[in-house]
Amino acid sequence: MRRVAAALGLLWLAAGLRGDELALFSGRELEAAVGEASVAEEVAPFAPAADMPPDSGDGEPKAVRRCVLFQCEPLPIEPANRLFPKGAAIWTGAGVFLGFVDGFQNPLRYGFQPFHTTDEGFFSSYTYAGGADKASHAIVSENVAGLLYDAYILNGLTPDQAFALSLATTVVAGALVEVGDAVTPYGFSAQDLTADTIGALTGALIRRGGLEDTIGFSIGKIPTTLPPEIVAGHFEGLGFDYSNEMYTGSLKLDGLSRRLDASLGPARYLQVSFAFLTKGFGYAPPIPSRYQEIGFEVGLNFPAILRGVGVSNETWWGDLLLRTFTFLRIPYTQVGAYYNLKNHRWYGPGAPYHYE
Repeated sequence: MRRVAAALGLLWLAAGLRGDELALFSGRELEAAVGEASVAEEVAPFAPAADMPPDSGDGEPKAVRRCVLFQCEPLPIEPANRLFPKGAAIWTGAGVFLGFVDGFQNPLRYGFQPFHTTDEGFFSSYTYAGGADKASHAIVSENVAGLLYDAYILNGLTPDQAFALSLATTVVAGALVEVGDAVTPYGFSAQDLTADTIGALTGALIRRGGLEDTIGFSIGKIPTTLPPEIVAGHFEGLGFDYSNEMYTGSLKLDGLSRRLDASLGPARYLQVSFAFLTKGFGYAPPIPSRYQEIGFEVGLNFPAILRGVGVSNETWWGDLLLRTFTFLRIPYTQVGAYYNLKNHRWYGPGAPYHYE
């Protein structure tokens, strides 16, 4: 959860960028505002309706603001005359600084050790977290890269510049985390950095393609108590038990309906997700019955619901709600079927919340 905390910390550190309101925006819409005419022509039909500027009555859209957390700018965005205008420099510094803080808190907690590496593996069943840690790294990095992309566009960078800089900043922050881990019992994990890079690339690509209203990745808490007879004689190892967390990649029907120009009625407030979770990993000696589980869910798309009831992307609290509910999976708001990869059995909607 320390990476989740670091991602949320980036939201608050960005308060150094002053603004009265903030709003969640379509990355493509802001690209058009920066002055990328060809891009604007290509993506205008796909901009979420809730994010389009209101009409002034004379056929011209009103001038509105777009914000990323605590920085707000009026549209159209003035193109930057250099790669690091003040706002972009602050956002870059915030991302790198939080990577440093996240990485070097562990030596203070566990003590310093000689620099060393660790081969953790990826998603194999014999790894210490069964791949849950890699999913966490990837999803946090995906959301951070998307946030930074939006911030760079807001500060006048071109879409190509925003893509490259959001990717680079997120990967550098992830590398700093691993450098900090390298002098602790964790060790430098090339697999963790690979997951960070894949997540950052995914987040930047989604934003660059204007697909954030259609594709999303979330982390969710799933309160789970392991049976006493299962954990008897086993102790939680370094880190934490991933049995209380799960990870999803979602196709959002709200955005899909706009792209297909189809009316889905109330179904537009739903999303279809692929889920991954593990139970019983992170203990020493390893729990023999620990397992990994994948699943398919249909659940509520809270950002779409919020927009549907009038939560505007032109208010600071609206932006905060939309970003929060994009990043976090809300428990008990999905119906799904889950496949246990160890015993090869399917389970119903309650599977994430108990040990099989």
